[in-house]
Amino acid sequence: MKILMASPYPPYPPNNGGRTRQWELIQYFGQRHDLTVVYNAFTEEEYGRQKSIGDCCEKAIAVKHPQKHLSSDLPDLQKLPWPIRTFRTREMLKTLEEIKSVNFDAAIIEYIFMSSYRELFPVCSLLHEHNIESNIFKQYAEISNVSEETIFGMKKDRTFWKATWMLMAEYENNMWPTFPLRITVSENDKQAMDRRCSSGRTIVIDNGVNTQTVNLIQNVNSRKILFMGTMDYYPNTDAASFLVKSVMPFIWTKNPGISLCIAGLNPPQSVTDLASDPRVEVIANPVDMREVAAMCCLTVVPLRLGGGTRIKILDSMAMGLPVVSTSLGCEGLTVSDGINILIRDDPGQFADAVLQIFSDDILKKTLRVNGRRLVEEGYDWGPAFRRLERELLQVAEKIRGQKSKSDGEWGD
Repeated sequence: MKILMASPYPPYPPNNGGRTRQWELIQYFGQRHDLTVVYNAFTEEEYGRQKSIGDCCEKAIAVKHPQKHLSSDLPDLQKLPWPIRTFRTREMLKTLEEIKSVNFDAAIIEYIFMSSYRELFPVCSLLHEHNIESNIFKQYAEISNVSEETIFGMKKDRTFWKATWMLMAEYENNMWPTFPLRITVSENDKQAMDRRCSSGRTIVIDNGVNTQTVNLIQNVNSRKILFMGTMDYYPNTDAASFLVKSVMPFIWTKNPGISLCIAGLNPPQSVTDLASDPRVEVIANPVDMREVAAMCCLTVVPLRLGGGTRIKILDSMAMGLPVVSTSLGCEGLTVSDGINILIRDDPGQFADAVLQIFSDDILKKTLRVNGRRLVEEGYDWGPAFRRLERELLQVAEKIRGQKSKSDGEWGD
């Protein structure tokens, strides 16, 4: 098949959850089909990643995003929610219009942010939803002191976030039915989407990990715990602050020798400031997160906001790092408290769970072994993408058949 993938961001390097999922998908489909990847580039460095991406597919096209100079004269642009307007650019529109003559058999639209280009590809179009974005904005609107928080690099009041949430929900309700096939990363997101959209079909393609390329970490003497993620993403920023200010004091009271490593992309000042405590290390933009993880003995996921599922948990389990998470942090994964993960929401109980792993070698081994087994047996990218490929082929064939029948009737 000739397949187009349109992404709001560069899918390489795979240094956060969304990019990892996209990159694995590109490698899978790139080996089996004629795949063209189009993405927005916000810097010259991102523009230059075309070659790395193109090595794994038929063609990669970077489109320079105008950023502060967004088009204002595109039809109906002002009617769109601002997150959609951000990615509705004249540059991307021109690029996609130029390549639509390729006659793609299918188009994979990454994120709702790129869905406004659906109109250009009346072929089998698949919407790949990594989160339900309106749910994330709803959570922002419900933060008690939201006007004091920096989200997407700006400070806005509750009215702004509530309006964004409502407009995004309306946009999703209108856009989802235009896709014959929609992909979510969790059953929770699928159920939420199905309640709001009765036409087309929604399936779950779980997040995963390539266990064949991930070795177990053997660092039994480490006294360092790890929190990793995209640090300019507000749910992770909030989690880092919650961890240092509300969880770590309980840990340090009982075991002052434990240290914390916070590692990830683009940490804002509020996160780097957490390293003013010498027991906290902040590593910005690590080249290889697994090298950072190799210095640690367990992973914490203290999320209080967000959606989708956490590739960071699957990666940790694949490396043999025990995981302590909040309920929201591991939502959507088929994990079991006390078997392959520890789940705690109260700050004190979360801290006690971390300390328990340090003091109980049997528990530590149980979590290591069962976590690795879970990802090996249930979260491998291969089976997940093979299912997606079958679904896409079936829908594309059905649409081709309907088009052929329609063309035949017109010819008569």
